[in-house]
Amino acid sequence: MNHLIKPHEDIDLVGGDHCVLMLHGLGANALELSRLAKDLHHAGLSVFAPNIPTYCFGTECGTWQNWVEQAQQYVWDLRKRYETVSVVGLSMGATLAMVLAQRERITSMVLLSTALAYDGWAIPWYSFLLNISNWLPFAERYRYAEAEPYGIKNPEMRAMVKRALSNDHISESGADYLPFENVTQGRQLIREARAHVQRIDCPTLFIHAADDETVHMRNAEWAYQHIASQHKEILYLGDSYHMITVDNERETVNQETARFLKKTINDALDSPAFEVASIQSAELRRMLRRRV
Repeated sequence: MNHLIKPHEDIDLVGGDHCVLMLHGLGANALELSRLAKDLHHAGLSVFAPNIPTYCFGTECGTWQNWVEQAQQYVWDLRKRYETVSVVGLSMGATLAMVLAQRERITSMVLLSTALAYDGWAIPWYSFLLNISNWLPFAERYRYAEAEPYGIKNPEMRAMVKRALSNDHISESGADYLPFENVTQGRQLIREARAHVQRIDCPTLFIHAADDETVHMRNAEWAYQHIASQHKEILYLGDSYHMITVDNERETVNQETARFLKKTINDALDSPAFEVASIQSAELRRMLRRRV
């Protein structure tokens, strides 16, 4: 499935005194984050990306409250082992990271393809029925099936993901479908993230594709505008879809995630722990909008 990690294993890479908790997307697993995790580890960071029970692929769905409690427990455990704990979340994992940051002290946070509504151009027109799902007799049998482009603009990577989904039902872009209960609990997690967004005050970087087919970039922009963080950045990608950790600009995602985490960790310490590279190109500087 992927040479970076074995299927269904947590990623636990020790690289120093500063750890990054990575939260995968809903109904997926840590495989989604394996490439980014490897690069962050090479950058000198410890990385922990768990397959979150009752939230990940292959487990019975739990409640959104249970997902948050598990994420909190990860933070508490990591604090015992590391000097700082930062968080990276992908898709619904970014939503989960937002709720976590509302309840816990986080050194810094990177939110990738933040899911605060399923409103991208590839979402089926009938998805509005989920708003009245409690009254629909067939709702519990509903499954949101993944289909091309699988969140990926790059044709070679898309073909690789298609093969993995056909063989194993899980890939670097997530699972081949989401059951109704997962979608329902995910929507409730979104409501919680939106309701208390102003409680987020840790340094935060948003990275979002302008052409995200699943989650419109207005999601990241809304969160950017409403969090209380004094240090916040937003980076737009112009050649990717939803799964930015594996698409055309994955190297930019990895570089900028590492840059932001190392810089904000340095800011939180009495003396810097990392050398921080400057932004890589003039084009990227134009895309990165600093409004604070």
